[in-house]
Amino acid sequence: MIRKTLLFLLLALVVVTVMDLWRGKDLPKGALPDTRWVTLDAQHIDLVEQSYGEPVIVYFWGSWCPVCHVLTPSVDWVDNYLPIVSVAMSSGSAHQVQNYLQSNDYQLAVVNDPDAAISGQWGVPVTPAFAIVRNGEIHSFTAGVTTPLGLYARWLWAYAAG
Repeated sequence: MIRKTLLFLLLALVVVTVMDLWRGKDLPKGALPDTRWVTLDAQHIDLVEQSYGEPVIVYFWGSWCPVCHVLTPSVDWVDNYLPIVSVAMSSGSAHQVQNYLQSNDYQLAVVNDPDAAISGQWGVPVTPAFAIVRNGEIHSFTAGVTTPLGLYARWLWAYAAG
């Protein structure tokens, strides 16, 4: 029983790793696109500069994304412990995104990307998606469902590598 469980976990790890590599093939290499953003609450963020202090999680999501509806509450919770910048892809005007955040009581720092220009520059293929940025470069990328523990493990891996 234990052997089968370990084999299943190893197979799942291999599948997830291969999927992450495939999904991340279009991500920018080398220098990141412009990462000086302004959040909905007028906070100026320089993602590259911030990533030299500690890794930063960039969360790409959409108010229209059913998986994001399930995942965003846990990302909002993780934001209390780890640095997260979120990008609202094609989710409407700043006012619409702000209303969405307020109606769900989310406290995340949100950069509005109404026409998916930022997401396009980053080559983000699907939502939800997570990039871990360390020392001005994408350290890891994953898309789809993840857990708070999974986010923390990716962040810790980037932190240890820095």
